[in-house]
Amino acid sequence: MSTHALPGGWRSRLLVAATITTIAAIAAVPAATAKRSAASISFLDLPYDQNTIPLYTSAAKAFQAKTGTSVSISQATWDVAHSKFLSLLAAHKQPDVAVFGPKWLPEFVRLGVLQPLDGYFPKSFLNNFPASLLKQLTIGGHLWALPEALSTRLMYYRTDLFEQAGIKSPPKTWKEFTADAIKLNKPGDHYGFCVQGQGDETIWYYTYFLYGAGGRYTNSAGNWAVNQPANVKALQFEADLTNRYKVTQPNPTGTGLDTAQELLVKGQCAMYFGPPWILAQMQQENPKILKNIAVTDYPTLSGKPAPLFIQDVFVMFKGAKDPQAVADWLTFWNQDKYQVSFNKTESLIPVTKTSGAAPYFKQNARIQRFVKSIPYSISYPVKDGWDTVNTEVAKAVQAAFLGTTAQKALDTAQAAIERKVKE
Repeated sequence: MSTHALPGGWRSRLLVAATITTIAAIAAVPAATAKRSAASISFLDLPYDQNTIPLYTSAAKAFQAKTGTSVSISQATWDVAHSKFLSLLAAHKQPDVAVFGPKWLPEFVRLGVLQPLDGYFPKSFLNNFPASLLKQLTIGGHLWALPEALSTRLMYYRTDLFEQAGIKSPPKTWKEFTADAIKLNKPGDHYGFCVQGQGDETIWYYTYFLYGAGGRYTNSAGNWAVNQPANVKALQFEADLTNRYKVTQPNPTGTGLDTAQELLVKGQCAMYFGPPWILAQMQQENPKILKNIAVTDYPTLSGKPAPLFIQDVFVMFKGAKDPQAVADWLTFWNQDKYQVSFNKTESLIPVTKTSGAAPYFKQNARIQRFVKSIPYSISYPVKDGWDTVNTEVAKAVQAAFLGTTAQKALDTAQAAIERKVKE
Protein backbone atom coordinates (compact mmCIF):
# COMPACT_ATOMS: atom_id res chain seq x y z
CA MET A 1 0.00 0.00 0.00
CA SER A 2 1.66 3.09 -1.19
CA THR A 3 1.65 6.47 0.46
CA HIS A 4 0.65 7.74 -2.96
CA ALA A 5 -2.44 5.56 -2.77
CA LEU A 6 -1.43 3.30 -5.62
CA PRO A 7 -3.01 -0.18 -5.65
CA GLY A 8 -1.29 -2.77 -3.50
CA GLY A 9 -1.48 -5.54 -6.10
CA TRP A 10 -2.81 -8.28 -3.81
CA ARG A 11 -2.88 -11.67 -5.40
CA SER A 12 -5.71 -14.13 -4.94
CA ARG A 13 -5.78 -16.51 -1.98
CA LEU A 14 -5.57 -19.43 -4.41
CA LEU A 15 -2.27 -18.23 -5.81
CA VAL A 16 -0.88 -17.63 -2.33
CA ALA A 17 -1.88 -21.13 -1.25
CA ALA A 18 -0.30 -22.64 -4.33
CA THR A 19 3.05 -21.02 -3.64
CA ILE A 20 3.24 -21.49 0.14
CA THR A 21 4.95 -24.87 -0.14
CA THR A 22 7.64 -23.54 -2.45
CA ILE A 23 8.18 -20.32 -0.53
CA ALA A 24 8.33 -21.94 2.90
CA ALA A 25 11.48 -23.76 1.89
CA ILE A 26 13.27 -20.44 1.49
CA ALA A 27 13.06 -19.85 5.25
CA ALA A 28 15.82 -22.40 5.75
CA VAL A 29 18.65 -20.66 3.89
CA PRO A 30 21.81 -22.79 3.56
CA ALA A 31 24.64 -21.58 5.74
CA ALA A 32 26.97 -21.35 2.76
CA THR A 33 24.60 -18.93 1.05
CA ALA A 34 24.27 -16.75 4.13
CA LYS A 35 28.05 -16.49 4.50
CA ARG A 36 28.85 -15.44 0.93
CA SER A 37 30.60 -12.12 0.65
CA ALA A 38 28.45 -9.50 -1.05
CA ALA A 39 30.05 -7.23 -3.59
CA SER A 40 26.57 -6.11 -4.55
CA ILE A 41 23.20 -5.65 -2.86
CA SER A 42 20.08 -6.31 -4.91
CA PHE A 43 17.38 -3.73 -4.23
CA LEU A 44 13.85 -3.87 -5.66
CA ASP A 45 12.18 -0.47 -5.60
CA LEU A 46 8.52 0.40 -6.15
CA PRO A 47 8.83 3.91 -7.62
CA TYR A 48 6.32 6.69 -7.06
CA ASP A 49 7.21 8.56 -10.25
CA GLN A 50 10.06 9.11 -12.68
CA ASN A 51 12.16 10.79 -9.97
CA THR A 52 12.34 7.87 -7.52
CA ILE A 53 14.93 5.64 -9.20
CA PRO A 54 17.37 8.52 -9.91
CA LEU A 55 17.23 9.50 -6.22
CA TYR A 56 18.18 6.00 -5.15
CA THR A 57 20.76 5.67 -7.91
CA SER A 58 22.56 8.81 -6.77
CA ALA A 59 22.70 7.57 -3.18
CA ALA A 60 23.83 4.11 -4.33
CA LYS A 61 26.81 5.60 -6.19
CA ALA A 62 27.87 7.50 -3.09
CA PHE A 63 27.41 4.36 -0.97
CA GLN A 64 29.62 2.33 -3.29
CA ALA A 65 32.30 5.01 -3.26
CA LYS A 66 32.33 4.92 0.53
CA THR A 67 31.96 1.18 1.21
CA GLY A 68 32.94 -0.64 -1.98
CA THR A 69 29.54 -2.34 -2.04
CA SER A 70 27.37 -1.67 -5.07
CA VAL A 71 23.57 -1.52 -5.03
CA SER A 72 21.87 -3.13 -8.01
CA ILE A 73 18.47 -1.46 -8.40
CA SER A 74 15.50 -3.01 -10.15
CA GLN A 75 11.89 -1.89 -10.07
CA ALA A 76 8.27 -3.03 -10.20
CA THR A 77 4.96 -1.22 -10.05
CA TRP A 78 2.77 -1.17 -6.96
CA ASP A 79 -0.16 -2.85 -8.69
CA VAL A 80 1.83 -6.04 -9.37
CA ALA A 81 4.29 -5.87 -6.48
CA HIS A 82 2.68 -8.51 -4.27
CA SER A 83 2.53 -11.13 -7.02
CA LYS A 84 6.03 -10.08 -8.15
CA PHE A 85 7.44 -10.86 -4.71
CA LEU A 86 5.71 -14.25 -4.64
CA SER A 87 7.06 -15.12 -8.09
CA LEU A 88 10.61 -14.12 -7.18
CA LEU A 89 10.45 -16.08 -3.95
CA ALA A 90 9.13 -19.17 -5.70
CA ALA A 91 12.06 -18.95 -8.15
CA HIS A 92 14.57 -18.29 -5.34
CA LYS A 93 15.38 -14.95 -6.97
CA GLN A 94 14.14 -12.62 -4.25
CA PRO A 95 16.07 -9.34 -3.79
CA ASP A 96 18.17 -8.69 -0.71
CA VAL A 97 16.09 -5.63 0.19
CA ALA A 98 12.92 -4.10 -1.21
CA VAL A 99 10.35 -1.38 -0.79
CA PHE A 100 7.22 -3.03 0.58
CA GLY A 101 3.65 -2.40 1.76
CA PRO A 102 3.08 -2.86 5.52
CA LYS A 103 -0.22 -4.65 4.88
CA TRP A 104 1.76 -7.56 3.40
CA LEU A 105 3.92 -8.04 6.51
CA PRO A 106 1.70 -10.56 8.38
CA GLU A 107 1.55 -12.86 5.37
CA PHE A 108 5.27 -12.72 4.58
CA VAL A 109 6.28 -13.03 8.24
CA ARG A 110 4.06 -16.10 8.51
CA LEU A 111 5.70 -17.57 5.40
CA GLY A 112 9.09 -17.11 7.04
CA VAL A 113 10.72 -15.29 4.13
CA LEU A 114 11.67 -12.01 5.83
CA GLN A 115 14.69 -11.27 7.99
CA PRO A 116 13.99 -9.64 11.40
CA LEU A 117 15.87 -6.35 11.64
CA ASP A 118 16.27 -6.10 15.41
CA GLY A 119 19.93 -7.10 15.56
CA TYR A 120 21.27 -5.01 12.69
CA PHE A 121 20.72 -1.44 13.90
CA PRO A 122 21.82 0.35 17.08
CA LYS A 123 19.18 1.94 19.31
CA SER A 124 20.50 5.39 18.45
CA PHE A 125 19.59 4.76 14.80
CA LEU A 126 16.16 3.30 15.52
CA ASN A 127 15.34 6.07 18.00
CA ASN A 128 15.52 8.56 15.14
CA PHE A 129 12.28 7.09 13.76
CA PRO A 130 9.02 8.12 15.44
CA ALA A 131 7.85 5.33 17.73
CA SER A 132 4.43 5.19 16.05
CA LEU A 133 6.03 4.23 12.73
CA LEU A 134 8.09 1.38 14.19
CA LYS A 135 5.16 0.12 16.27
CA GLN A 136 3.20 -0.60 13.09
CA LEU A 137 6.12 -2.69 11.81
CA THR A 138 6.64 -4.78 14.94
CA ILE A 139 5.05 -8.23 14.98
CA GLY A 140 5.62 -10.85 17.65
CA GLY A 141 8.18 -8.66 19.39
CA HIS A 142 10.39 -8.31 16.31
CA LEU A 143 10.92 -5.38 13.97
CA TRP A 144 10.31 -6.60 10.41
CA ALA A 145 10.69 -3.41 8.39
CA LEU A 146 11.99 0.15 8.40
CA PRO A 147 10.02 3.22 7.28
CA GLU A 148 10.71 4.34 3.72
CA ALA A 149 8.05 6.92 2.82
CA LEU A 150 5.38 8.63 4.86
CA SER A 151 2.31 10.81 4.67
CA THR A 152 -0.01 11.96 7.41
CA ARG A 153 -3.48 13.21 6.53
CA LEU A 154 -4.72 16.64 7.64
CA MET A 155 -7.33 19.23 6.68
CA TYR A 156 -6.74 21.82 3.97
CA TYR A 157 -8.90 24.91 4.26
CA ARG A 158 -9.33 28.22 2.43
CA THR A 159 -8.49 31.13 4.72
CA ASP A 160 -10.05 33.67 2.36
CA LEU A 161 -13.38 31.82 2.28
CA PHE A 162 -13.30 31.44 6.06
CA GLU A 163 -12.81 35.18 6.40
CA GLN A 164 -15.65 35.95 3.99
CA ALA A 165 -17.95 33.66 5.98
CA GLY A 166 -16.94 35.24 9.29
CA ILE A 167 -15.27 32.06 10.56
CA LYS A 168 -12.35 33.01 12.78
CA SER A 169 -10.67 29.62 13.24
CA PRO A 170 -10.85 26.14 11.70
CA PRO A 171 -13.31 23.70 13.28
CA LYS A 172 -12.10 21.17 15.83
CA THR A 173 -15.32 19.24 16.45
CA TRP A 174 -17.86 17.74 14.07
CA LYS A 175 -20.49 20.15 15.38
CA GLU A 176 -18.30 23.13 14.47
CA PHE A 177 -17.34 21.46 11.19
CA THR A 178 -20.95 20.99 10.12
CA ALA A 179 -21.88 24.58 10.99
CA ASP A 180 -18.86 25.93 9.11
CA ALA A 181 -19.47 23.74 6.06
CA ILE A 182 -23.04 25.05 5.82
CA LYS A 183 -21.80 28.65 5.97
CA LEU A 184 -19.08 27.99 3.39
CA ASN A 185 -21.15 26.04 0.91
CA LYS A 186 -21.91 27.97 -2.28
CA PRO A 187 -22.65 25.47 -5.08
CA GLY A 188 -21.65 26.82 -8.46
CA ASP A 189 -18.67 28.55 -6.90
CA HIS A 190 -17.31 26.22 -4.24
CA TYR A 191 -18.45 23.50 -1.85
CA GLY A 192 -18.25 23.61 1.92
CA PHE A 193 -16.39 20.31 1.91
CA CYS A 194 -15.15 17.89 -0.73
CA VAL A 195 -15.38 14.17 -0.10
CA GLN A 196 -14.24 11.05 -1.91
CA GLY A 197 -16.29 7.90 -2.41
CA GLN A 198 -14.60 6.01 -5.24
CA GLY A 199 -11.29 4.28 -5.79
CA ASP A 200 -8.41 3.10 -3.62
CA GLU A 201 -8.56 5.99 -1.18
CA THR A 202 -12.25 5.51 -0.35
CA ILE A 203 -11.40 3.62 2.81
CA TRP A 204 -8.82 6.19 3.87
CA TYR A 205 -11.33 9.00 3.55
CA TYR A 206 -13.75 7.06 5.71
CA THR A 207 -10.95 6.29 8.16
CA TYR A 208 -10.53 10.01 8.84
CA PHE A 209 -14.07 9.99 10.19
CA LEU A 210 -13.72 6.57 11.85
CA TYR A 211 -10.67 7.61 13.87
CA GLY A 212 -12.35 10.95 14.43
CA ALA A 213 -15.23 9.16 16.15
CA GLY A 214 -12.88 7.06 18.28
CA GLY A 215 -13.61 4.00 16.16
CA ARG A 216 -11.29 1.19 15.16
CA TYR A 217 -11.38 -1.66 12.66
CA THR A 218 -10.73 -4.31 15.30
CA ASN A 219 -12.30 -4.97 18.70
CA SER A 220 -10.60 -5.38 22.08
CA ALA A 221 -9.83 -9.01 21.22
CA GLY A 222 -8.03 -7.95 18.05
CA ASN A 223 -10.67 -9.38 15.72
CA TRP A 224 -12.13 -7.53 12.76
CA ALA A 225 -15.21 -5.62 13.91
CA VAL A 226 -16.09 -2.94 11.37
CA ASN A 227 -19.67 -2.41 12.58
CA GLN A 228 -18.88 -1.14 16.07
CA PRO A 229 -21.06 1.80 17.23
CA ALA A 230 -18.35 4.45 16.75
CA ASN A 231 -17.68 3.17 13.23
CA VAL A 232 -21.37 3.36 12.38
CA LYS A 233 -21.58 6.89 13.74
CA ALA A 234 -18.56 7.88 11.63
CA LEU A 235 -19.99 6.50 8.39
CA GLN A 236 -23.41 8.00 8.98
CA PHE A 237 -21.87 11.42 9.60
CA GLU A 238 -19.73 11.18 6.45
CA ALA A 239 -22.78 10.26 4.35
CA ASP A 240 -24.94 12.90 6.03
CA LEU A 241 -22.58 15.63 4.87
CA THR A 242 -23.81 14.86 1.36
CA ASN A 243 -27.32 13.51 1.86
CA ARG A 244 -28.59 15.50 4.85
CA TYR A 245 -26.53 18.68 5.08
CA LYS A 246 -25.77 18.87 1.35
CA VAL A 247 -22.44 20.64 1.85
CA THR A 248 -20.34 18.51 -0.51
CA GLN A 249 -20.00 18.11 -4.25
CA PRO A 250 -22.76 15.90 -5.68
CA ASN A 251 -22.26 12.19 -6.33
CA PRO A 252 -19.27 11.32 -4.10
CA THR A 253 -19.38 7.73 -5.39
CA GLY A 254 -18.30 9.15 -8.73
CA THR A 255 -15.43 11.13 -7.19
CA GLY A 256 -12.06 9.41 -7.00
CA LEU A 257 -8.80 10.66 -5.50
CA ASP A 258 -7.61 12.61 -8.54
CA THR A 259 -10.98 14.26 -9.08
CA ALA A 260 -11.35 15.24 -5.42
CA GLN A 261 -7.87 16.72 -5.28
CA GLU A 262 -8.46 18.61 -8.51
CA LEU A 263 -11.55 20.20 -6.96
CA LEU A 264 -9.38 21.52 -4.14
CA VAL A 265 -6.54 22.64 -6.41
CA LYS A 266 -8.96 24.51 -8.69
CA GLY A 267 -10.46 26.37 -5.73
CA GLN A 268 -13.77 24.52 -5.51
CA CYS A 269 -13.39 23.19 -1.94
CA ALA A 270 -13.50 25.30 1.21
CA MET A 271 -12.31 22.28 3.22
CA TYR A 272 -10.71 18.97 2.24
CA PHE A 273 -8.88 16.16 4.08
CA GLY A 274 -5.75 14.94 2.36
CA PRO A 275 -2.00 14.17 2.09
CA PRO A 276 0.97 16.56 1.80
CA TRP A 277 1.70 16.07 -1.89
CA ILE A 278 -1.33 18.16 -2.83
CA LEU A 279 0.79 21.20 -1.98
CA ALA A 280 3.17 20.38 -4.83
CA GLN A 281 0.21 19.87 -7.15
CA MET A 282 -1.09 23.32 -6.22
CA GLN A 283 2.31 24.86 -6.80
CA GLN A 284 2.41 23.36 -10.27
CA GLU A 285 -1.21 23.81 -11.38
CA ASN A 286 -2.59 26.80 -9.47
CA PRO A 287 0.11 28.55 -7.42
CA LYS A 288 -2.07 31.61 -6.78
CA ILE A 289 -4.32 29.58 -4.51
CA LEU A 290 -1.51 28.72 -2.09
CA LYS A 291 -1.61 32.12 -0.38
CA ASN A 292 -5.11 31.24 0.83
CA ILE A 293 -4.42 27.65 1.87
CA ALA A 294 -3.75 26.57 5.44
CA VAL A 295 -3.34 23.11 6.99
CA THR A 296 -4.45 21.78 10.36
CA ASP A 297 -5.80 18.65 12.05
CA TYR A 298 -9.12 17.53 10.62
CA PRO A 299 -12.05 17.86 13.05
CA THR A 300 -13.20 14.95 15.19
CA LEU A 301 -16.28 14.14 17.23
CA SER A 302 -14.62 15.12 20.52
CA GLY A 303 -12.17 17.69 19.18
CA LYS A 304 -9.15 15.50 20.02
CA PRO A 305 -6.91 15.13 16.93
CA ALA A 306 -6.70 11.67 15.37
CA PRO A 307 -4.85 11.95 12.05
CA LEU A 308 -4.16 8.87 9.94
CA PHE A 309 -0.66 8.07 8.78
CA ILE A 310 0.28 5.80 5.89
CA GLN A 311 3.82 4.60 5.26
CA ASP A 312 5.74 2.38 2.87
CA VAL A 313 8.69 0.41 4.18
CA PHE A 314 11.92 -1.46 3.49
CA VAL A 315 12.17 -5.19 4.19
CA MET A 316 15.15 -7.53 4.09
CA PHE A 317 14.51 -10.98 2.66
CA LYS A 318 15.97 -14.16 4.07
CA GLY A 319 18.74 -15.25 1.78
CA ALA A 320 20.28 -11.79 1.65
CA LYS A 321 23.94 -12.42 0.82
CA ASP A 322 25.24 -10.00 3.42
CA PRO A 323 22.55 -8.76 5.85
CA GLN A 324 24.92 -6.31 7.50
CA ALA A 325 25.69 -4.73 4.12
CA VAL A 326 21.94 -4.28 3.62
CA ALA A 327 21.70 -2.67 7.05
CA ASP A 328 24.60 -0.39 6.16
CA TRP A 329 22.82 0.65 2.95
CA LEU A 330 19.61 1.46 4.81
CA THR A 331 21.58 3.41 7.41
CA PHE A 332 23.34 5.33 4.67
CA TRP A 333 20.07 6.11 2.89
CA ASN A 334 18.52 7.48 6.08
CA GLN A 335 21.07 10.26 6.43
CA ASP A 336 19.39 13.64 6.58
CA LYS A 337 20.67 14.79 3.19
CA TYR A 338 19.04 11.88 1.38
CA GLN A 339 15.86 12.07 3.42
CA VAL A 340 15.48 15.77 2.67
CA SER A 341 16.19 15.31 -1.04
CA PHE A 342 13.82 12.33 -1.33
CA ASN A 343 10.91 13.91 0.51
CA LYS A 344 11.33 17.31 -1.10
CA THR A 345 11.29 15.71 -4.54
CA GLU A 346 8.44 13.27 -3.84
CA SER A 347 6.37 15.81 -1.83
CA LEU A 348 6.27 13.62 1.26
CA ILE A 349 7.39 14.09 4.86
CA PRO A 350 10.54 12.57 6.40
CA VAL A 351 10.50 9.32 8.33
CA THR A 352 13.33 10.41 10.62
CA LYS A 353 13.15 13.03 13.36
CA THR A 354 16.38 14.82 12.48
CA SER A 355 15.51 15.26 8.81
CA GLY A 356 12.08 16.57 9.81
CA ALA A 357 13.88 19.37 11.62
CA ALA A 358 15.86 20.36 8.51
CA PRO A 359 15.45 23.97 7.30
CA TYR A 360 13.43 22.97 4.23
CA PHE A 361 10.69 21.51 6.42
CA LYS A 362 11.02 24.04 9.23
CA GLN A 363 10.64 26.99 6.89
CA ASN A 364 7.52 25.70 5.13
CA ALA A 365 4.70 26.12 7.64
CA ARG A 366 2.28 23.88 5.77
CA ILE A 367 4.70 20.98 5.39
CA GLN A 368 5.92 21.43 8.95
CA ARG A 369 2.32 21.04 10.10
CA PHE A 370 2.28 17.56 8.55
CA VAL A 371 5.62 16.76 10.19
CA LYS A 372 4.36 17.87 13.60
CA SER A 373 1.37 15.54 13.35
CA ILE A 374 3.50 12.38 13.08
CA PRO A 375 3.87 11.61 16.82
CA TYR A 376 0.12 11.49 17.44
CA SER A 377 -0.96 9.99 14.12
CA ILE A 378 -2.57 6.55 13.92
CA SER A 379 -1.93 3.75 11.43
CA TYR A 380 -4.33 1.29 9.92
CA PRO A 381 -4.09 -2.21 11.48
CA VAL A 382 -1.39 -4.51 10.11
CA LYS A 383 -3.32 -7.74 10.22
CA ASP A 384 -4.26 -10.63 7.95
CA GLY A 385 -7.44 -9.89 6.08
CA TRP A 386 -6.92 -6.17 5.58
CA ASP A 387 -7.41 -6.46 1.82
CA THR A 388 -10.84 -7.99 2.39
CA VAL A 389 -11.72 -5.36 5.00
CA ASN A 390 -10.64 -2.64 2.59
CA THR A 391 -12.87 -3.99 -0.17
CA GLU A 392 -15.96 -4.62 1.96
CA VAL A 393 -15.79 -1.36 3.90
CA ALA A 394 -15.38 0.60 0.66
CA LYS A 395 -18.59 -1.02 -0.55
CA ALA A 396 -20.28 0.02 2.69
CA VAL A 397 -19.12 3.62 2.25
CA GLN A 398 -20.58 3.75 -1.24
CA ALA A 399 -23.82 2.16 -0.07
CA ALA A 400 -24.18 4.79 2.66
CA PHE A 401 -23.68 7.62 0.18
CA LEU A 402 -26.40 6.03 -1.95
CA GLY A 403 -28.89 6.00 0.92
CA THR A 404 -28.37 2.76 2.84
CA THR A 405 -28.13 3.34 6.59
CA ALA A 406 -24.58 3.15 7.94
CA GLN A 407 -25.63 0.41 10.33
CA LYS A 408 -26.98 -1.82 7.57
CA ALA A 409 -24.02 -1.08 5.27
CA LEU A 410 -21.44 -1.97 7.90
CA ASP A 411 -23.39 -5.00 9.13
CA THR A 412 -23.28 -6.27 5.56
CA ALA A 413 -19.55 -5.59 5.39
CA GLN A 414 -18.93 -7.36 8.70
CA ALA A 415 -20.85 -10.44 7.56
CA ALA A 416 -18.82 -10.60 4.34
CA ILE A 417 -15.54 -10.22 6.24
CA GLU A 418 -16.47 -13.02 8.64
CA ARG A 419 -17.23 -15.30 5.70
CA LYS A 420 -13.98 -14.55 3.92
CA VAL A 421 -11.45 -14.04 6.74
CA LYS A 422 -10.50 -16.64 9.32
CA GLU A 423 -9.29 -15.04 12.55
